[in-house]
Amino acid sequence: MLIYRFRITCEEHDGFLREIEIQPNQTFLDFHYILLDSAELMHCDRASFFMTDKKYKKDREISLKSEKRHVRKYDEDLDQVVTESVTLPLMKTEKLKNYIEDPHQKMIYEFIGRDIFSFHLELFKIFPADETSSYPKCIKRIAELPKKAEQPVLAVAAPVVQRVVVPKVPLPKLEQLVKFDDIVEDEHELAAIENELGGLIEEVDEEPAFETNRAGDNESDDFLFGEQEDSEEDEKLDHIEDYEDIENLDKRLSGFDHDSDDY
Repeated sequence: MLIYRFRITCEEHDGFLREIEIQPNQTFLDFHYILLDSAELMHCDRASFFMTDKKYKKDREISLKSEKRHVRKYDEDLDQVVTESVTLPLMKTEKLKNYIEDPHQKMIYEFIGRDIFSFHLELFKIFPADETSSYPKCIKRIAELPKKAEQPVLAVAAPVVQRVVVPKVPLPKLEQLVKFDDIVEDEHELAAIENELGGLIEEVDEEPAFETNRAGDNESDDFLFGEQEDSEEDEKLDHIEDYEDIENLDKRLSGFDHDSDDY
């Protein structure tokens, strides 16, 4: 069994290089997956292989998904160029050996996803397979593809709340208001209010007045009481001459003239 060795470069980045080995009976879908893995590319929306001439001019296309193309070709019967709608062959069904016509076959691989890249593929060696190896595989890797920075997620703006305008209601004019002069007094109601107020005043007058003792009343009484006792003693002293037993009183009181040391 033979092995195809392809050299892969990138049109947008000169330093990028990969060398991939693949079997002739493997499909373009196997080639697609090993290219994604070696270049560290993520899921894509579209991808296609194009068979080209030596100057990389595109010819037949092998697509990842089922698609239709409008192809212009010369019709010998009509002797003119006509446009036909054709369904593209799919990678999962097409094998490499059915498309390799030149030992230096060239192809283009286009990747269309979040990033878009175009690769040049060139077959530069055909050799017997190693029975101990599994294919396809990447045997040489130089440089990496730049990845686009993640776009920041824009914050969802809060919905604009429309202001509700409340219409102003004009106030009624002063002439339209009820005048106080037009209010009719109810004489019976006024008489009832006066009678009720008169009864309340009479009840207040009938209540007994409370007598309160002033703080100085007791003191004045005590003062008067002491004066009364002093006056009685003075009265007794003023009439001491009337005491019948004067002599005995003198003897009893005479002892107070001596000092305590005399006893």
